[in-house]
Amino acid sequence: MRIPHLLVFIAFSISAQNKPLEIKIDYINSQDSSEFLDREFTIIYHIENLTNREVSFFLNTKSLIPSTFSSMQYKPTYLLFQENNPTEVSQLITPRRSPARFIGSTQKAQTELRNINNDSIKLEIQKWKADSLYFWKKKNKDLLKAIFTLKPKEIKQFTYKLYWNKIRYTKNEDLEYYLDEKSIYSLQIGLTLLKKEYGDRLYPTELKAILDNPNFIEGYFSSNKVEINFKE
Repeated sequence: MRIPHLLVFIAFSISAQNKPLEIKIDYINSQDSSEFLDREFTIIYHIENLTNREVSFFLNTKSLIPSTFSSMQYKPTYLLFQENNPTEVSQLITPRRSPARFIGSTQKAQTELRNINNDSIKLEIQKWKADSLYFWKKKNKDLLKAIFTLKPKEIKQFTYKLYWNKIRYTKNEDLEYYLDEKSIYSLQIGLTLLKKEYGDRLYPTELKAILDNPNFIEGYFSSNKVEINFKE
C-alpha cells in the first residue's frame, strides 16, 4: 500500500487541528566534506506531547526515510519542497554516503562489504529454514520494540544526518529532475502513525490491548518546512 504524496499532505493538514502531537524541525545545518566530496546535513527536530496524558504510538526514530518509501513503515519520513511544491526526488539526499564518491574507497573494500551483506542474508535464510515463523516473529519483535511513549507535555529531541553527493540531475524510470541552484528548497518531516494496519504482525492479544488503549494514538502529523542548502 502506497499513500500518494498529495493525499498524505492533505491528511497532514487536516490532522493539524486538535492534534495530540507536534513535530518540529529546530534547524538544519550543512557542511561540505572534502574527504567524501559530499554535503552533510545535520537535522535537529523534536516531538512534543501536547496533551495532559501519556501517549504511545509505533515509531522507530533511529531512521529517517524518504516519503516515497513510507508504505507501512513506522519511521519518520522526509519530503523535499521546491519553493512551496512537494517533489518526488527526496532520494537525492540519503542516510548513507556513496562509497563511489569516497576518495579512499577501493574495489576490495566494496567487495568485502558485499560479502558481509551476502553472509547476513544466508544466516537469515538458515534461521527461517529452522523456524518457519522466524520472519514473522522478527517483525513482531521489531514492532513491539518500536512502541514509543511520551509523558504529558514531554518533548524529545532527535538528531539525524543526511547526505547529498552534489549531483543535481537524477532520473528514475520516467521521472527526470534537476536540482536547480537558483530555487529555494525546504525539507519537511512527517509521521504516519498506524495501529490496526499492523494487525498481521501482532498476536491477537497484543492487538486487542493496543486497540483498547485510548492513549495509543494514530494519525498523520507533519513538521514545519525548513530551508535546506543545495547552493554551490
